[in-house]
Amino acid sequence: MSKSESSDNTPNNSTQTTQRPFVERRKRHSFFLSDFKPALSQEQKAWRPLHFLNLYRLLISGIFVALIFSNLQVKPFGATQPELFQIVSFAYLIASILIGITIRWRWPILAFQTHAHIILDFCAIILIMHASGGVKSGVGLLLLLPVASISILSFGRSSVFYAAVVTLILLIDQSYLKLSIDIPPSYTQTGLLGGVLFLTAILTNYLVNKTEESVEIASQREIDLANMEQLTQFIMQRMQTAVIVVDYLGNIQLVNDTAINLLKLKGTLEKQTNLYEFSLELGELFQSWRNAPDTQIQNIKHDNDSTDLNIKFASLGSKKNSGTVIFIEDNAELTQQAQQLKLASLGRLTASIAHELRNPLAAIRHAGELLNESPSLEETDKRLTEIIDKQSIRVNEIIGTVLDLSRRQKAEQENVNLSQWIPEFLSEYIQLPQERFYLKFETEDLEVQFDRQHLHQIFNNLIQNALRHTIEYNNHFRPIVITVGIDSLNKNIYLQVMNYGPCIPEEDLPQLFEPFFTTEATGTGLGLYISREMAVCNSAKLEFIDIKEGACFKLSFADPRRKTNSGSQI
Repeated sequence: MSKSESSDNTPNNSTQTTQRPFVERRKRHSFFLSDFKPALSQEQKAWRPLHFLNLYRLLISGIFVALIFSNLQVKPFGATQPELFQIVSFAYLIASILIGITIRWRWPILAFQTHAHIILDFCAIILIMHASGGVKSGVGLLLLLPVASISILSFGRSSVFYAAVVTLILLIDQSYLKLSIDIPPSYTQTGLLGGVLFLTAILTNYLVNKTEESVEIASQREIDLANMEQLTQFIMQRMQTAVIVVDYLGNIQLVNDTAINLLKLKGTLEKQTNLYEFSLELGELFQSWRNAPDTQIQNIKHDNDSTDLNIKFASLGSKKNSGTVIFIEDNAELTQQAQQLKLASLGRLTASIAHELRNPLAAIRHAGELLNESPSLEETDKRLTEIIDKQSIRVNEIIGTVLDLSRRQKAEQENVNLSQWIPEFLSEYIQLPQERFYLKFETEDLEVQFDRQHLHQIFNNLIQNALRHTIEYNNHFRPIVITVGIDSLNKNIYLQVMNYGPCIPEEDLPQLFEPFFTTEATGTGLGLYISREMAVCNSAKLEFIDIKEGACFKLSFADPRRKTNSGSQI
């Protein structure tokens, strides 16, 4: 049985959604693709050319009205029919002002206003040209902009038609001037002006079509780039390697969740962050690498905890101001992989040795038992046969433990709720009074990813060691303190087993986790060694905590958000 106690400072144990500041921040700025946000909406951009055309209309009509009010006779404007010139100029200016209002209100619809405004321009300019003496006045050149504008506003579908209509009207106007005012017609200039209008319409149509194709290509490229950015983000977020992209000044441009969790960057990415702001050593390594790019891999210990990190730099380009990709790997994972290779080789070797030792050991033990059954055996010799039998049993236990270690299957991790699992373990496997244990949980919802069999053996070894070394105090045993909480530095869950008793000698601490090291005559010296190896295979860490009285062992679990290698074996 066990006694549990919840800490007063219980943290919020509600399920938290994994934060992704990277994704949210990249919507505002991306190292690979700047998120272009136009200042105008699509509707505003559709009306904008009409607005500029009306400004041109206001300018022309305003100049004509200004000439009228100044009483300046600027030839050829109004040379033949000044009254018509004045009426049309005033009407053109008033219409331009009213058109500005309709454009601002966006009523009537865009298509109607487009054609209505162009027809107004053609009528006004042709009348002013008629009042100024026809094609010879040169006023007809003002028709070029409306023709080009209709090509842009209607995407080239009406410009040739309007050019043809205007050319026909110009020819009719020349004939009318000949008949009414007896002005010599200039059909050649009229034909040239009509040709220029047609050429303007055709060239403008061509340019509009090319521009439209370019816009479509640019839109498709933008979609492709956006998809590529999303794919890059998707891959980056699922990489087990921590990745940071910085510019040439060391400002962070891109960072994945693995790096955020490994380097404790949460809360620092709301604004542009420099490497120096969270790790002076990493910033100095980056600067050293820029000065000497041949340096490949560096090792640092993170400032916030004892995490040992491997740092590798790679340039994104050949220019001096190119960005840099920083790959960061936790040495604990590399150590875990190396540990698997070492243990695989050790397992094959120890399995062969153990099998070879068991046969002669069985013969020795059997010979001792036969010798002990001899009726003529003296008491002194019987004592020796007992030692042979006892030590044979101990060696056989060591061989069995080594064989179990060599045959150990891969770690099959699953979610384990420690606040539920620990009391069940103590009540089922450790048949001791409730007073022998004191449980302390910071919260009732502490879940880790661990192989249950491995956790069972590690915890059992720690409890058995604690029970053997706990001493009586005032005729009763002081309880073994079992604490489960969250580390304040790296925010990882830990399990701690502490007992009151004699302290471990300082000279024994370096060998504490070495195989076959023991201070007891009956011990194998493999308990802590095997426990540490099992912890490593689950990306956890088993360490000794020095205290003033007794002994304390702490099992620090891996961050559950970082997936371990599913093929881990011991």
